[in-house]
Amino acid sequence: MIGDSLTAAILQKALDGTWQRQKAISNNIANYETPGYKAMNVSFEDSLDREVNRLRGKAMNAEEISKGKESIRNADISVASDYATLERADGNNVNMELENIEMAKTQIQYQYLTRSMSDMFSRLRYAISEGKK
Repeated sequence: MIGDSLTAAILQKALDGTWQRQKAISNNIANYETPGYKAMNVSFEDSLDREVNRLRGKAMNAEEISKGKESIRNADISVASDYATLERADGNNVNMELENIEMAKTQIQYQYLTRSMSDMFSRLRYAISEGKK
């Protein structure tokens, strides 16, 4: 299936991770004034990079590609409370300035990933339509 390529699996996992990060940042901002709230962090890049690097440069048959897509889909997206950051007197450790910076960065990453996915499908659509001529 065209939309089920290894590249599509990587882009989809990255989109899932950035979407989870966006949700965590939104929750952090919403709970800025909640006493005792601990900021949430999302990490997925290292896990995804490990899987991509494991597959990089291998000659793959259909079965290996299928296993590769499965390993990408199973790459860990970790959501965890941040207990390391210093907290305010009320026990809350949300840094609004940092959250706003992370929000902007995450939005740009998400837009880039959606554009990459869209471009991939546009190239496929072009190849299919030009192939009929």
